Amino acid sequence: MSRKLTARSTLEILKKEAKRWLKALRAGDAGAHRRLLAATPAAPAEPGLRDVQLALAHEHGLPGWAALCQALEDNRRTHAERVELVLRSADWAGDRASAARLLARWPEIGQDSLYAAAATGNLAEVERRLAADPAAANRKGGPLCREPLLYLAYSNLPGEASSLEIARRLLDHGADPNARWIGPWGEPAFTAVTGPIGQGEGDQPPHPQAKDLVALLIERGADPFDPQALYNTSITRDDTDWLDFLWAQSEWHGRLDAWRVVPEAVIGGSVPLNALDYLLGNATAFNHIRRAEWLLANGADPNSLNSYSRRPQREEALIHGHAEMAKLLEHFGAETTTLEGPSAFRAACMRLDREAARALATSRPACLHEPEPMLTSARAGRADVVALLLELGVDVDVADEIQQRGLQVAVAGGSLEVVKLLVAHGADIDRPTTSIGGGAMGYAAHFDRREIATFLAPLSRDVHNLTYLGFKGRLAELFATDPSLVNVRHDRMGCTPLFVLPANDEDAMEMATFLLDHGADPNIRDSMDGLTAEEGLRKHGLIELADFLHSRHAKGNGGT
Repeated sequence: MSRKLTARSTLEILKKEAKRWLKALRAGDAGAHRRLLAATPAAPAEPGLRDVQLALAHEHGLPGWAALCQALEDNRRTHAERVELVLRSADWAGDRASAARLLARWPEIGQDSLYAAAATGNLAEVERRLAADPAAANRKGGPLCREPLLYLAYSNLPGEASSLEIARRLLDHGADPNARWIGPWGEPAFTAVTGPIGQGEGDQPPHPQAKDLVALLIERGADPFDPQALYNTSITRDDTDWLDFLWAQSEWHGRLDAWRVVPEAVIGGSVPLNALDYLLGNATAFNHIRRAEWLLANGADPNSLNSYSRRPQREEALIHGHAEMAKLLEHFGAETTTLEGPSAFRAACMRLDREAARALATSRPACLHEPEPMLTSARAGRADVVALLLELGVDVDVADEIQQRGLQVAVAGGSLEVVKLLVAHGADIDRPTTSIGGGAMGYAAHFDRREIATFLAPLSRDVHNLTYLGFKGRLAELFATDPSLVNVRHDRMGCTPLFVLPANDEDAMEMATFLLDHGADPNIRDSMDGLTAEEGLRKHGLIELADFLHSRHAKGNGGT
């Protein structure tokens, strides 16, 4: 039978229990051994502390120690805090995994409000609340200050099977099918249609009932021409499914003209274009052949400009090395002008025409100082092109206006081959950008490139990202050489390594112990918020980790 966590359960109590259990096992206690096998039948003959912690987690019905630590944190949240976290997960920047976990343990969250009921698929609660207050169907509220329909449209939580019926009930009671919210970057708006479709930055998952939901919304008056949805589906994959669907809906509802005129608020880029031409630019740059053919067949201009680079579409294709795309554009009427200058150099490099590239570099030496060829080829994982550029004399650390270099974008693109090539030619591992910060290890942390991080770690002195990624061996080497690095402040964030612990609680505790053992000062306050590491953890709701840091600090000062 699973044990239950109580309001009095703490990490320290559980850790002490695990240590007592381990001590009993090592003393040959038969009862302790039977208990271990009951919780973890495959436990080793000579268990260590981790084995006992795993067994303790199993006794609480959880898969591991990290899950037990997370359950403790969840247990300490108030009902209001749990509801808020679940509702905030209806924003794409929210923590959907934590929301699903909280909802599974406290299903009553779905009864807290109409917003919570809509987000969690609680049809009965939605019907009850609408019967009592019909006007609530179109009332903004909750932590995101949005209508119930938007909480539903952007949620992907257990209970979504009822979403279609809930949407129908809300619409029946006056919910606006064109409900929207504007992000900090302005138009285009995120609508109730945008949410179920997903994709976009971070490649958000679609709602399981996306097609049916969007069809219902459009049937009830939502605009089938949704610029944000068109953008979101243009940057992830070469798929025309949503293009087909939204085009057919636009045709049925008399909105095809919206695809062909330049809107007041353009979808993106710096060149005002209609939707078809804008989307063609994205398809060309990402080499989405199927999407490009669809757009051209439906009226996109093959001679239009890319909205971001301001280059003609065919030129954009060639300088990215997309020969098949260039031929497709030519088939639909793109002018076959001869490329000149930097564009000619880039195209020659991307098609590995060494003779032409060398001749252009000789006649126009400035081409060798342009960052775009290196960044484009490194981002695409084209080690062959990167090697050619280095052979021609391009600086391995040639950088754009924000000091972003080939090494960083190769990490972002996940190409270990290009990373190794650039490092072999002397690339600076830790040089940061000037705007978003971060050297190669920072990019590895942000994009979760673990294999690349493992290769780079022995070469890096970026103690903050080495801490976050958990490379204690490399940190020990650096601290042995320069002990002051354990308390060095980040150039941009003004914090020490103790502020950037690994995301996993168990790993974070081990790293905090390691840093404190090497002289980390827990009294240092960061330059941005004026908080200590412990105070920062509490501010962000990481109570158990903050308690752990407090207890370690107290012990270090002779406390209990």
